[in-house]
Amino acid sequence: MKQLSIMVDLDRCIGCKTCIVACRNHHGLIDHEYDMPGEIPYYLRVESKSEGKFPEIKEDSWVVMCQHCKKTPCAKGCEEGAITKDVQTGIVLFDREKCTGCGECVEKCPYKVIQFNEKENYAHKCNLCYDRVTHGLDPVCVETCLTNALTFGEKEILLMQADAAGKQVIKKLSAQSIVYVKTP
Repeated sequence: MKQLSIMVDLDRCIGCKTCIVACRNHHGLIDHEYDMPGEIPYYLRVESKSEGKFPEIKEDSWVVMCQHCKKTPCAKGCEEGAITKDVQTGIVLFDREKCTGCGECVEKCPYKVIQFNEKENYAHKCNLCYDRVTHGLDPVCVETCLTNALTFGEKEILLMQADAAGKQVIKKLSAQSIVYVKTP
């Protein structure tokens, strides 16, 4: 099985959140009342970390999204079989028709990226824009990234590209299928 992945280059990510807006628009995540009540629904979020003291402050920003885990704790928590890992792409997919709304997947996700629609009682999350990538297109977050910090492709090829560019994989963040890199 190949694993389709996104490589996040921390040297390029400026935390602008354009990827979040593009994702929300593409997937119709606009139901503020029922998708994650009290929060803005999202499949992506941007985190950042600052180091140093003024005027020598350095900040890294990065995108956090579904990691399309190799061992899928969300799927293990789903007794209905609504969560599967696609054998052709490695993308973790949710079947809305099978979801009974038990919320176990939300609890099991270590990255806290699964959303839950209370009105219609189902969980949902990033599917790496499965509808686009199966037609040869990039996920919308990659396509709209203003600084080209996001790159889409097979994980092994992305790792070779990072190595060729002299980038170091940040292993602490890259435990699953999303690869985070930075110049050492």
